[in-house]
Formats: sequence, structure tokens, C-alpha cells
Amino acid sequence: MHKQKFWKIIHTCVKRSKGDIELYEEQLEKQLNKLTIDNLIKWQLIFDEYHELSKSERLWAAAYLLNDGASDDGFDYFRAWLISHGEDIFLKVVADPDMLGTLISADIETLDEDFLGEFEEIMYVASYVYAEKTGDDDDEQFFNACEQFALTDHEKKEISQDVKLPEALDWDEDSNLALIFPQIAALKGEDA
Repeated sequence: MHKQKFWKIIHTCVKRSKGDIELYEEQLEKQLNKLTIDNLIKWQLIFDEYHELSKSERLWAAAYLLNDGASDDGFDYFRAWLISHGEDIFLKVVADPDMLGTLISADIETLDEDFLGEFEEIMYVASYVYAEKTGDDDDEQFFNACEQFALTDHEKKEISQDVKLPEALDWDEDSNLALIFPQIAALKGEDA
């Protein structure tokens, strides 16, 4: 498994689910079921690496504005949601979080007052497929397999070279995030 195959699976799910998160999860499960155990584990490890690399205060602030709040877990689910949109959107938004306003404005009709840019379930699909394939639903076995097939330094470098983090941002809940992220604010109908 390599990063191109990882993103191809994500792209297939995006295309086939047409924005329906439950259908996306089903499609992802189907795609992951086609993989060998080794590649399934690598898929999860690549996901985890992109997920970890995308941690930035600026992205967290953008998630906070978009979702009207973002706890630690909420920020994890937000970054998972961002990965679920595919390589192009993920990399653009990680580099410039205000791009969220432009990139998801095409889906504005789907954004209602209950909208949350979060997708927790994608974080666990590989472990569910692993349990189905091995007949062992002990999460510890999945985590042990992830440790056994850990990404090499070369694989991590291949992934990290794609991720460009934005400039740092020192913010808190009282910061005027609409000024910092005008495109997201406009998407939400908020003024700076």
C-alpha cells in the first residue's frame, strides 16, 4: 500500500457516495475489504499519518469557526472529515484553512444549522474490516498489527512532503475568527 492507492480508495468513496456520509462509510468498507490484511493495516497507518500531520492551531481555529466549536475530539473528527474529501481538498485546506469556505461552498445547500464538519466513523472502518477478516474483534489485536506493520521513515517522509502547514496562529475562544477566516465566515453568513 502506498499513498497513491490510499487516496485512490478515498476518491472512489467520494465519487460513489455523492456526499452521503453513511454511503461513504459503506463504500469505504467495501474498498477496504478488497485489501489484504497487510494493505488494510497500511491503509490505516497512512490515514493516521496524514491525520497526525494535519494538526495545526490555525486549522483547529478554522474547525472551531466552521463547527461553532471544536473540542480535542471534535478536532480529530474534523481532520478525519477533511481527509474523507480527498487528497486535493485535504492538502489545500491544511495549507490554507480559510480555503474551506471556497471548497465547500458548492455544497452550501447541504449545510444546515445541524451541519458539522466531522466524520468520526472513518477513523474506525479499517479496524472493523480487520475484525471481520480475521475473526478477532479484539481492538488490541488491530493495534498490535499496526505496530508490527508500522510505516518506515521513508514512507513517513513520502507522506509528510505533501503536507504544507500554514503559518502559526495563537488564538482562543474570544478571538475574532471571522476576521482571520473571512471565506469560512462568509459561508456561515457571519460578519467579521
